[in-house]
Amino acid sequence: MPERVVLITGSSGNVGMYLSLFLARLGIADIIYLGSSNIQTASTVLYNARCVALMGGFNVRVEHARCDLAVPEATADMLLRIKPTLIIHSAALLSLYPFFSALRRRQNRMNFVAGFAHTLPKDLALLWPLMVAVKDACPDTPVVNLAAPDTAHAILSKRNLSPTVGAGTIDSTAHGIRLAVANRINVDPLRVDVRLVCHHAIRRFSPDDVPFFLRIHLDRTDVTEKFDQKELISEAVDVSGVETMTTPVSTNAPTTAASAAETARAMLLESEMIRHGAGAQGIPGATPVRLSMRGAQIILPDGIHMKEALRMNEAGMRMTGVERIEEDGTVVFTDRECYWLREGMGLSWGKMPLEDARLMSGELEKAYNRLKKEETV
Repeated sequence: MPERVVLITGSSGNVGMYLSLFLARLGIADIIYLGSSNIQTASTVLYNARCVALMGGFNVRVEHARCDLAVPEATADMLLRIKPTLIIHSAALLSLYPFFSALRRRQNRMNFVAGFAHTLPKDLALLWPLMVAVKDACPDTPVVNLAAPDTAHAILSKRNLSPTVGAGTIDSTAHGIRLAVANRINVDPLRVDVRLVCHHAIRRFSPDDVPFFLRIHLDRTDVTEKFDQKELISEAVDVSGVETMTTPVSTNAPTTAASAAETARAMLLESEMIRHGAGAQGIPGATPVRLSMRGAQIILPDGIHMKEALRMNEAGMRMTGVERIEEDGTVVFTDRECYWLREGMGLSWGKMPLEDARLMSGELEKAYNRLKKEETV
């Protein structure tokens, strides 16, 4: 049987460190390459991953793969050398976790809740060149993406560079709904099955405003109408932290990483398991998907067709601040997002061409550092 080789990019980041440990502990990969430009931190993660695997009874080979994802030629060379079976991308040029408290204070002061669209440069600045390298070096290798998959895949699909599937986000929300249902009727949550269609917008804005489609089954019996669906969604989002104005300032990095690890397991083991994946087939938002090494097949629940799911998720994407995606992948921001950029961040952006993502990411980092300093005085 061929060796299963998994590359994790951003392995020294907030999500990447958890992901490296979770994946090693599952024992589903023979070799894990930790992609990072930070050798010191990656060395610690590497050691911890090996120890965690041994604790679980697995002898997983874990190695460091030094790479600069911003240089697709160098990344392509690395991919040709290690020949990954699967790539999990968790890298970004900027982490927003250190800024959430200051961001909340600014938004409370302005009485304004911003979308996610203005943060896209930090994600696409690395995801785009990675996908260029994948296309050149190993175009058949599946890519599980954690960098803004609900919107980034729709953008990159304009260049025929969309990753296979995204994890985290709505997958985490669906499991939160399972727990909320189980708690209400005092049953084992494993008996509860949830199928959710929506955009990541539902983790920032009220379900009163974000379109979604939800089906809940208990032992294969549809019990959806027995519950307040919006209440379940709000509870699932609020408990996990960081993204709405009502959540405690915490981190969803562990659940995001766990979602990616379980998505990888479903694909590597060819289980054809149905999970929730974002950006499958290059569409915005998330849907239930059947996973295998052949990709992510969209499996919509009864009661909704593809045209309606696409309409809903495009509406959710607009709520996050994307007015439209032009044919070359340029993101045009909504007037509302432009207002936040101008008044909340001091940035005069109206759109984001892919070619400008790295430059705009640097401007974004300076703006967030300025915001943090101003809001902590």
